This record gives sequence, structure tokens and C-alpha cells, in this order.
Amino acid sequence: MNEMVPDKMAYQINKRRMAWASIGLMALVTIATIVDPGRMAEADSVLMAQYIALSGLVGAYFGFSAKSNTSVSSSAKS
Repeated sequence: MNEMVPDKMAYQINKRRMAWASIGLMALVTIATIVDPGRMAEADSVLMAQYIALSGLVGAYFGFSAKSNTSVSSSAKS
């Protein structure tokens, strides 16, 4: 992890909360679309852009977390 981050634990917790909030928002929009599809049809392009952005955000979080965990574990083995 970046050495310029003063509180690494708070940084990780905030990133994790951001990812869970994004997943929750995607689930909420999915449920709203299932409940009232006619109303959500008007916002189709906005919802698609939202899914792409939020899934990219969550994917980046998990990808960078996995990368930082592998670099930490590989340097610990050396």
C-alpha cells in the first residue's frame, strides 16, 4: 500500500465501505427495476451507465486489493 497514507486501516475500511455501498446501490436499483419495470424504462441508459461505473469501481477495489495482498505475501516470503 502507498506509504503516503497516514492511517492505512482507516483507508482500507473506507474502501471496503465504498465497495459495499456500491454493491448495495446496484442491488437496490435491480429490485426497483423488477418491482416497477415501466417506470425504470425511462431511465434505461442512465441505469446502464450506473451499473458499468459501479461494477468498475467494485472490480477495481477487489483487483487492487488482491494485487496488494499478493505483493505483501510475496515480499514476506523473501
